Amino acid sequence: MKAAFKILHTESHRSWGGQELRVLSECLWMKQRGHRPLLAAPQKSLIYTRAQSAGLQVLPFSFTNPTIVSDYFRLRKLLKQFVPDVLNTHGNMDAKVGLMAARGLGIPCVIRSRHHSHPVSPSWYNKWMYRKLSHYIFTSAQNISDQIAKDLAVEPSKVVTVSSGVVPPDTMIARQDAVRRLQQEFDLDRHARFVGSVAMLYDWKGHLYLIDGFAAISERFPHHHLMIVGDGAEMESLKRRRQRLGLTDRIHFAGFREDPWPFFRAFDVNILASTKNEATSQVLPQAMVAGCPVIGTRAGGIPEVIEDGKTGILVDPEDSALLADAMATVLNMPEAAAERARRAADYAIRNHTIDTMGRRILDLYAQAFSRAQ
Repeated sequence: MKAAFKILHTESHRSWGGQELRVLSECLWMKQRGHRPLLAAPQKSLIYTRAQSAGLQVLPFSFTNPTIVSDYFRLRKLLKQFVPDVLNTHGNMDAKVGLMAARGLGIPCVIRSRHHSHPVSPSWYNKWMYRKLSHYIFTSAQNISDQIAKDLAVEPSKVVTVSSGVVPPDTMIARQDAVRRLQQEFDLDRHARFVGSVAMLYDWKGHLYLIDGFAAISERFPHHHLMIVGDGAEMESLKRRRQRLGLTDRIHFAGFREDPWPFFRAFDVNILASTKNEATSQVLPQAMVAGCPVIGTRAGGIPEVIEDGKTGILVDPEDSALLADAMATVLNMPEAAAERARRAADYAIRNHTIDTMGRRILDLYAQAFSRAQ
């Protein structure tokens, strides 16, 4: 294997979520192991500022429709100067620019990453990008890989599922300490317990179904509170639903938190209620590594992470009654939930850590590099 790879990542997204966290975590992991990652991203994006604060080399690009031509020429010049071993594009706009800019430059490994399970349209342009302009397609879930290989007629060996790797903290806060912190922060009594969800507040994350599901069991579990961790466009509509249900004292919005681990340690169960677009998620493996029982929906790549009844509970999407039943099952049978959580932690540590992901990616880099020699 090459001693040190020069890797250029491009990311056009300006928001912050699992995709951007994965890109940043991967860059930092590679840098710590002596490789040279470089990130091209919009200067006003969250990944730009966070990468810069973390000590990564970041270059500003607009990656917008009005700037697509100027971005193309700037990126092609950068590729000629930096001479990367690897180019990895992540967002739709930066992929359009980056894959075109790399044409004819002899870059050994050109990657188009796809992080969401929303189907890729089999247009001639997408087929050209995925089949001709990329050496590899990296996806974060097998269902994404299968769709791309089938609908875009991409050679299956080029489409590689590389699940996102989580970065566990050096030490985990004790569960009771985590519960006490939430009790104190939200001015709740010492009997308060928590179920929760850590996810961006997008409509397809299913928070409305989660809130309705919690409402259905709230009287049966009077000491439990629903903690929603995340920010996004759905915040106000979710707060209105909470108010209409008369649960302003039982459903709490924690907003975006840089460190989600204390929440996973405090929750009796973490629920990901997504209705579509979900890959394998980083939230579920994080919760699993933290020893938190999990509930997910049969949406996107979630069933690739949760084995129903063994490492968590799966329910059909867009069904608040099923979510209510699943939450009640966890809370009514804590010993069974704890056993599922133990199996889930073992699974996540074996398959979904940053080290597992990083080693897998380096092996793929090495294969591409050897073929190019």
